[in-house]
Amino acid sequence: MSFIWPWALAALVLLPLFVWLYLRGLGRPAQTAALHPDLRLLAQARGRPRPLRRHLPAALYLGALTLALVALARPTAPVPLPDDRTAIMLTMDVSRSMEAEDIKPSRFAAAQEAARSFVGSLPPGVRVGLASFAGYAVLNTPPTTRHEQVLTAVDGLGMARRTAIGDGLLESLRALPERSGQVQAETPTPQDLPAAAIVLLSDGRNNSGSDPLEAAAEAKRLGVRVYTVGLGTENGDPGMGGWGGFWGGFDAETLKQIASTTGGRYFEARSAGELNSIYRDLGRSLGWKVQPSEVSGFVAALAGLMLLGSLGVSELLTRRIL
Repeated sequence: MSFIWPWALAALVLLPLFVWLYLRGLGRPAQTAALHPDLRLLAQARGRPRPLRRHLPAALYLGALTLALVALARPTAPVPLPDDRTAIMLTMDVSRSMEAEDIKPSRFAAAQEAARSFVGSLPPGVRVGLASFAGYAVLNTPPTTRHEQVLTAVDGLGMARRTAIGDGLLESLRALPERSGQVQAETPTPQDLPAAAIVLLSDGRNNSGSDPLEAAAEAKRLGVRVYTVGLGTENGDPGMGGWGGFWGGFDAETLKQIASTTGGRYFEARSAGELNSIYRDLGRSLGWKVQPSEVSGFVAALAGLMLLGSLGVSELLTRRIL
């Protein structure tokens, strides 16, 4: 936490003075005295001493005063804010192996549901698009702030043969705003461009199109982080058939290298629940930026609540305001 007016914190030196005045008031003798014939009965009527209960209203009042003085210094703190300049591409494997049912109800249905969860967790204003790949890559919808358009595109996905991870990655790079003209260009300046990320899901191995690692190098050159997700169980579902079975699962090493090359992260999902959790967490982290913001109002509100608490506790415990 930092402060716009740090010099205002000098007022905190007054706090010990307030504490001293409070303690001095406690030690002041009574102005009048009354005689009682039975001191033992008087002590029992007084009850057990409860110092915490006695000083709680004053402690809350002191805390409210401290927060009020801190608010005067105009504190700032890192606050997550929606970044409407960020563009994100969902890149989904739609090869026929996604029909496998080792992920219930199927890999394809689980991936669709996770994509919906991802879009739903993004803050409004963040641009998100969808690309899919099997033996070739398709741009289903470019990045847009109309998230319902992306959900419609997710519902309309179909499957095809083979797997072209590299082509899918390149198709997503071309779709990103401010970067589409930079693909194959000589001197991009990604540090000056808005943040962009790709979330790539695959359950298979690249057997068509471009080299995925060359596509990852292009993403790095453009300053685009790629988050990769491997989907499927190790042995697949031996009961599935009709398209040739599970061929060795996803290519974890390639997906890891894509993520590490671009500064992203690699995930593995062995169930629909894990996949949904990964996508939901990514949706809650991507599309946000953390920047210092003034939190004086928040601190002042805390001070007000603490002051009300002090008055309420004092009234409840001692039947008097401080």
